[in-house]
Amino acid sequence: MADTGRDLLILKGATAIAGAQENGISIDNSPIDITSIGDGGYRTLAEFAGMRALDISVSGVWVDKVIRDQALGTTMLLTDITIEFADGGDIAGDFYLASYEETGAHDGAVTFTAALQSSGAWTYTTAA
Repeated sequence: MADTGRDLLILKGATAIAGAQENGISIDNSPIDITSIGDGGYRTLAEFAGMRALDISVSGVWVDKVIRDQALGTTMLLTDITIEFADGGDIAGDFYLASYEETGAHDGAVTFTAALQSSGAWTYTTAA
């Protein structure tokens, strides 16, 4: 079954703060090169990532203006964030608010775009 972008929901704690109209997720699991002279000239990578990074871009409509308040405040770290996917899976952790933009027409809802970058460990829970 296909999912739609609007089915992504961003929560802070247990409170919904934004619903997405468009979203993108990028996961970087940078490898560690452990190649040695005994590898016969072939690259060998460790079984684990040296650095894991998760970047999320989202645009949508506000349910709560928490991210705007954060963008205009003095700290850009959003704690206790959960991103819920349409299939029931989610990603939870702390995210740095790397960028924020808000627009609105006189006859429509205020919309926003934001880029979130993981800060520390995150957890992924697969859909049941």
